[in-house]
Amino acid sequence: MIEIIFTDQERELVILEAKRRQEYNEQRALRGRNGGSERGIEALRIHLLGAAGEMAVASYLGLKDFLFTETKAVKGSCDLPGNIDVKTRNRHHRDLIVQFDDAPYKNYWLVTIENKIIRIHGWIPYVECALEEFKADPAGGRSAYFVPQRQLYAPEKWTQKIKKED
Repeated sequence: MIEIIFTDQERELVILEAKRRQEYNEQRALRGRNGGSERGIEALRIHLLGAAGEMAVASYLGLKDFLFTETKAVKGSCDLPGNIDVKTRNRHHRDLIVQFDDAPYKNYWLVTIENKIIRIHGWIPYVECALEEFKADPAGGRSAYFVPQRQLYAPEKWTQKIKKED
């Protein structure tokens, strides 16, 4: 696990992106994902959480030039090069959640943010998280894969993965 501290510029970019996403969604009356809030402060909080998670991984991997390049949500697209999709949770003890219909070619990264502390816990390819043992439905009606943090590869292992593929 790695803790990330944003620069003032990174923090400002996260806020601007979250507001842009919220405005875009409200203008088009788009529904919140998985029953999430669509309008107001709670919806903006969700956008802030997501944008901050993406910034954390991009900053850690040196990929900030590729951040926030899409102006609308595109199903199947990746947050960052390397088929990276960042999943951000609001408590440090929480598991990585991967939806059943998430893309099988992606690598899922878990970031948690709690009390303004940002942690990158690790990553896992879809094929390793799409297992029967990780299926759960703790909220009722929203089954998904809940991957324990101990199953994730350490963030540092990403560089080794990339080198092996070259």
